Amino acid sequence: MRRILLICTSLSQLFAEQKINAVSEGKNVFDTMGCIECHTTSNQDDSIKTGPTLHGLFLDNPRQRKVQTKDKGVVSAKADTAYFQRAIRNPWDELAIAETGSTKDSAYPPAMPLYPKEVLTDNDLKYLWHYLRTLNSKEDAGPEVVMLDKPQSENRKSILETPNEIPVTIRPRVFRAPLRGSSGRAYHVGLPNGLNYTFDPRTLSFRNLWTGGFLNLSQERKGRGKPGSQRGSMNQSIAESIGLLRPLTSKGQCVDFEFKEPDVLDHEVIRKWLWEDQDFSTLLSSIDAEFLGHQLDPSSGQPSFNFRVEKNVLTQRLDSNGTQQLTITITGDLVSPQRFQIDSTHLSEITIDGGTLTKDTITLDPTKGPTYLISAQLKTGLIARPKLKTIEDWTTQTLVTRASQPGNRPLELPAGYSIETWAPPKDLYGRYQLFEPIGIAVAKNGTIVVTTRTAGVWRIKDNQWSLFAEGTYEALGVAIEDDKGDSIVVMQKPELTRMTDTNGDGRADLFETICDDYGFHGNYHEYAHGPARDRQGNYYFALNLSHGGDEKTSWRAGGPFMGSMGGYRGWACKVTPEGKFEPYANGLRSPAGIGFSPDGRLWYAENQGEYVGSSKVVPLEQGKFYGHLSGLVSLPGKMKPDSPELQFDNWSYKIRKGAVWLPHGKLANSPGHPTWDLTNNRFGPFSGQMFIGDQTLSTMLRVSTQRLHGIDQGCVIPFARGLHAGAMRPCFLPDGSLLIGQTGRGWGARGGKQDSLQRIIYDGKTLPADIHQMTPTQSGFEIRFTTPLANHIAPAQILTNLSVESWFYTNTGKYGSPEHDKRKENILSASISDDRKQIAFNLEGLEKPKSLDRIYHTKLKTEGIFQTPAWDTLEVYYTLRELP
Repeated sequence: MRRILLICTSLSQLFAEQKINAVSEGKNVFDTMGCIECHTTSNQDDSIKTGPTLHGLFLDNPRQRKVQTKDKGVVSAKADTAYFQRAIRNPWDELAIAETGSTKDSAYPPAMPLYPKEVLTDNDLKYLWHYLRTLNSKEDAGPEVVMLDKPQSENRKSILETPNEIPVTIRPRVFRAPLRGSSGRAYHVGLPNGLNYTFDPRTLSFRNLWTGGFLNLSQERKGRGKPGSQRGSMNQSIAESIGLLRPLTSKGQCVDFEFKEPDVLDHEVIRKWLWEDQDFSTLLSSIDAEFLGHQLDPSSGQPSFNFRVEKNVLTQRLDSNGTQQLTITITGDLVSPQRFQIDSTHLSEITIDGGTLTKDTITLDPTKGPTYLISAQLKTGLIARPKLKTIEDWTTQTLVTRASQPGNRPLELPAGYSIETWAPPKDLYGRYQLFEPIGIAVAKNGTIVVTTRTAGVWRIKDNQWSLFAEGTYEALGVAIEDDKGDSIVVMQKPELTRMTDTNGDGRADLFETICDDYGFHGNYHEYAHGPARDRQGNYYFALNLSHGGDEKTSWRAGGPFMGSMGGYRGWACKVTPEGKFEPYANGLRSPAGIGFSPDGRLWYAENQGEYVGSSKVVPLEQGKFYGHLSGLVSLPGKMKPDSPELQFDNWSYKIRKGAVWLPHGKLANSPGHPTWDLTNNRFGPFSGQMFIGDQTLSTMLRVSTQRLHGIDQGCVIPFARGLHAGAMRPCFLPDGSLLIGQTGRGWGARGGKQDSLQRIIYDGKTLPADIHQMTPTQSGFEIRFTTPLANHIAPAQILTNLSVESWFYTNTGKYGSPEHDKRKENILSASISDDRKQIAFNLEGLEKPKSLDRIYHTKLKTEGIFQTPAWDTLEVYYTLRELP
């Protein structure tokens, strides 16, 4: 009888393992794809979102909802599974009509990305449907548990067929990734003999050991990359430790930077330090130690890790003979004896050459250096790595360019411009790789350096791709320090890093940590944007707030989503040429772009959300506050989330106003990095203007700014629509063309692709009819065009074709702002300049102060207006802060 019961129990467990809860899986899909950014899920949430609320949308008995179609106008659609699938796969065919709020009865903008099966599988869609069914009032909510058969995994013949598996074959591989049990700044190393280990800057020590599969980065490379990633296939743990060999200070304390880099997803520790009495700056100065980076052995690729404890500068390297023998080599000219606390739980037969060993402490003798050897036996054997038929191929790959095919939306460029796509390189094993080129810079010799979110750092020289550095962690920007691109500075999530090829073999082998003096908690949204370098050699970068966690873990200042976990999140920071870290400005939310204009001013781009009424571009000035309260917990003075000083009423009047609003849903939802046209008209008639892309809408914009009576303001003009993915990094090339690095992963992009690298080229002869810029007058505005108006056009025709409407945004703790006091402006008169390239028009009642701090959206229908090709309607948005 007992045997029968055991068999039944085993069968029950087996059956359970073959089932999954579609609702919880759907919630994972919802979170991973970031749907909450554009949709509310509660009837209590009145945030301003790009898309309709999902609460009460999908019922047992499908309800009707109004949608705007391309060919039939506004019709009624049944909100059933078929509608749900159409809304995901082809979202622009039926635009939902707003049912409440200030935009009631208007269609939502076509901002919803298209999600093909490569991004969201049919199973993902099925799970998401069951989750959305629960977003209803209690009596209408769908079941919270829907058990479905678990999809069968594919039968793979090699780990090379396992998606996002990082194989280790003939050399060590070094990757940064957010694995639980170590900090988000940790390095993970896979050795060819089957041993894998972690070196963590948090403790300046080797931490975890495992054998078998090295890493699988599927979690990092899907959606928003929420941690943590996983160890590789068939892995087996050997040791889980806070530190196998932890350096001690002269006071006998273990070095531990837990306050700025806690273990991934350790919310209890994050909460503890967020509410700590000491200032973050005080904590930084309290530990006289620092992580300095690592280097790779030129012949073997074996990494060594560099750090300083007080006046002792040391390098550590771990080797294994492929069985159970470990050797840790420490080098350094010691000023004083250096002690280490050793964790011998998983080690035996420990010996040391050049020092002494007590029960749990090793002491290095300065007179016996500079090299010290520590040997030990592992108590667990290693699993041999499978032999692969394919080996690493580091040879260069030819850059393949092709005419760009339209994405999900027809490509729109001014006349005279064309676009091509640059195919990405394959990985070292000849496999397709997700290639999101977010950092681009050009060396003086023409070498193009490209940094990516997950595919490492690549260079293009003589029309050939080559891998410069692998294993980087969300490398979002790059600056080049030499003439050839052999020494570069890269902004990663964990740190600002200098990467150098010291021996001329085309690969970086020296990785110096320039700055990691800020908090990094492994949160997926803690991006670091930059670097921007000024003429004095200072570097600047901007730190995102975090997303998720409760109010005690990530202080959201009353807002619904983004908050600070401490450590200057939501700040812009400066690093001097000597390496000194300086907090620079605060109040940032999601500052996804930063760069210097030709006149030497530092600008940044901000994404709409809490305390940011709409996206904007703003000069970034030292000591200024930019609107979001959460980052203020890092102010000196023992600030905590409940400090009375951190009330919005105490700060709202201090907000540094944006120069140019980028209207949400119309022009930008998530603007990226700015660049300036310094091509001397080789890219057309826009020299000196800012070019900036948008991640969500897959567009490029032009921005023209003015400074009037010391106040910044200006206009934004559409330049390109229909790019393949989200335009995050534009970079002008030496030939005057514009290379655009793009990503669509995590937030989705209207272009539909997850990654792309496209180049816009000007033919050098066609002069498109377009708005060059718009500027205010005492009673209206002037618009300058790139080409003259047709000779027969009179001011009366301009009045017929021209329209202006205006509104203003507010900054509150709610997500975004509605368009307040939206009104159609009355145009009193218009005139045309003698060269016919400029019009001036007067508006009724344009006067201080009622007309200031508003956005003026001007549209001009172009039929018959110009003699050269133009879009059917030209439009420009002017942010008016001051009148002449």
